[in-house]
Amino acid sequence: MKLFSQKLMVLFFITQCFYAQDIETRLTKIDRTANHKAIDDYFDANLAPFYHGVASGDPLEDAVIIWTRVTTNDISVPVRWTIATDAKMTQIVKQGQTITNQDKDYTVKIDVKDLDAFTTYYYQFEALGIQSIIGKTRTAPAKEDLVNNLRFAVVSCSNYQNGYFNAYNQIASRSDIDAVIHLGDYIYEYESGGYGYSDEIGRGHLPENEIITLDDYRVRYSYYRLDPMLRNVHQQHPFINIWDDHEFANDANKYGAQNHSPETEGSWEVRKNNAHKAYFEWMPVRANTIEQYRLYRTISYGKLMDLIMLDTRIEGRDTQVNSSKNLISAAASNTEFKQYTKNVIAKKDLTNKEDVKEILTTVLPMILTISNDSKKNQAGLSKEEFKIVVDSFTDFIAEKKTIGIESKQHTELEALLRKGVVYDEQFNSKENKATYKSILGSEQFNWLTDQLSISTAKWRIIGNQVMVMPWNGVPSNDAWDGYAEERDRLLNYIKTNSIHNVVVLTGDIHSTFAGEIRYKGECEMCEFVVPSITSQNLDFLGGFASGVVEFYTKLLNKHIKDVDMDNHGYFVLDVTENKVQADWFDIDDLSKPVIGEKRSRSWYVNSNDCKIREASNAAVATTRSVHEELSNTKEPMIKTPKEDFIVIGVYPNPMENEGNIHYLINKPTTKLLISLYDINGKLIQQLQNQQVVKGIYNLTFDVSHVKKGNYMVVIEAGKIKTSRKVIIR
Repeated sequence: MKLFSQKLMVLFFITQCFYAQDIETRLTKIDRTANHKAIDDYFDANLAPFYHGVASGDPLEDAVIIWTRVTTNDISVPVRWTIATDAKMTQIVKQGQTITNQDKDYTVKIDVKDLDAFTTYYYQFEALGIQSIIGKTRTAPAKEDLVNNLRFAVVSCSNYQNGYFNAYNQIASRSDIDAVIHLGDYIYEYESGGYGYSDEIGRGHLPENEIITLDDYRVRYSYYRLDPMLRNVHQQHPFINIWDDHEFANDANKYGAQNHSPETEGSWEVRKNNAHKAYFEWMPVRANTIEQYRLYRTISYGKLMDLIMLDTRIEGRDTQVNSSKNLISAAASNTEFKQYTKNVIAKKDLTNKEDVKEILTTVLPMILTISNDSKKNQAGLSKEEFKIVVDSFTDFIAEKKTIGIESKQHTELEALLRKGVVYDEQFNSKENKATYKSILGSEQFNWLTDQLSISTAKWRIIGNQVMVMPWNGVPSNDAWDGYAEERDRLLNYIKTNSIHNVVVLTGDIHSTFAGEIRYKGECEMCEFVVPSITSQNLDFLGGFASGVVEFYTKLLNKHIKDVDMDNHGYFVLDVTENKVQADWFDIDDLSKPVIGEKRSRSWYVNSNDCKIREASNAAVATTRSVHEELSNTKEPMIKTPKEDFIVIGVYPNPMENEGNIHYLINKPTTKLLISLYDINGKLIQQLQNQQVVKGIYNLTFDVSHVKKGNYMVVIEAGKIKTSRKVIIR
């Protein structure tokens, strides 16, 4: 699917063009939001040089990853780390030192070992004589221990351009969870002003281009991690991450992606490796000892639960058929439909049957085949049958009838919808079934079945990117629907081997689903699908249109018990010996930073009973120790001066047509000199030589006429001098 992208200017700027010799340059002073909010609010100088805060992840019973990033102009920098059992960092139990440099993008990742099980720890870094903020983390229970209760915040799909990360802030404030499970789409690869952007919110990102090179991916992660809400949640809780497609490119698989064009963007293998490397640098995930960039793994939470994190995206996925990813992204990328929604649907009276009929007559042909033939036995619906569908839908909507009503009208509507579904013939064709091979790859599939068999935990929780449940009547080839034979193989294995208490956690689709995964008429697994943190779903359509889709979905999918396509947020997974419950918390507003959430629904599954049930109340956490609050910033440092100038990134590298130097000025005014030298030290050109005021800048320079080879960018700001090696090809 080709997601719609607009050439909108997102990062408001002051542009100045000047020429010297033959290299054209353009200097951009960046404001981060549409209302010109002060850049200091994001690039918090009091956090220097640890602007990106701290993070932790991949907790084991005796180990945890701790992470930070040092922003410096030094070639390399030693970093000390300490971990303690108290928030004042007086009861230190582990400490050490490492070195970071440009090869790691100045990130620091330590696998701290020999820790106590199921224990809260605090950690801190020190570099250049300055200490970072203090982070909090927690180890998993010992493998032989059965704890009473485990709780996780489950999240996915955080598109910076779609809105503010208010859900992250809500999770950061919770003291009743053991970790955050992120199911992917942590970043998005699109250009600034592209997918997800709106003028109303005005949140662009850097780099402005679609990210392709290693430095592109690094700068995008850096930009996300400067967000105070994301920085805050990482400081407060350990993360257990898996990637989805947008950490690479839309609809990615082992061999390519919908949003990758080899003709203009180069090798997919190179781009994939760039994304891999940046991910492992910037995320608090443990390096794999078997294969460098393998991410699927099992994290034991004692006798109560095994968390099995899958990679259904990159490791073994064969190319999916080239059609719409799903109904949500198809609608979101249809500009004509979005305009119709804004100009027509929004103005209609949805209690008026004639208004409802008018809208349905326009909307339903998007998902149903309407034939010009008046006969009732041809492919698709006849005009008469389509009229029956519209009339029946109108009755259900205008009169607010529920899906549970069993009537002749209800049965007829269901039968006609099944007949008219556009995608069934295409989706079930022999040609497409030949295309659908594996979503896991044989090695990961065998690993998964082994993990399910050898697990001695009460619950087997699977962290998974795309929906496993069938979504009848909707194009969802990017999900397990596109790999139905492998899904059946997995379900057959679970059934044949009498494996019980399997619950799947899913992201990707930006919406809420709760249901049962059935095989040969019997439930084998239950599935909870989390909505997005910000990424758009059908919220832009308003309640009416999303309500139609929800009704349509449940009518054709009796195994799906609940669906919500226009809210954002997260759910808390509560695990006890007797049941697993998911409590959904919705965020009302993404357009600005807000505090607050509301519980919208709760569903649970009992032990040894593969059936989901609705809960009237949220699960209550068992007593947890009260931990000291941590500040997500620091008091201004008087004795230690702040760095006046910082190079944030030089990208892309290698560069073909143009390069970018992204930097921060931290003084009221600074004289800046940026020069390009060849490898022998010969000056090629001064790229910038002028006074600049405080702020974040991007200097773009044209290299399309520069001879291919290795060069050095030398940057001088007052007494500070630093350099970066670049390749022009």
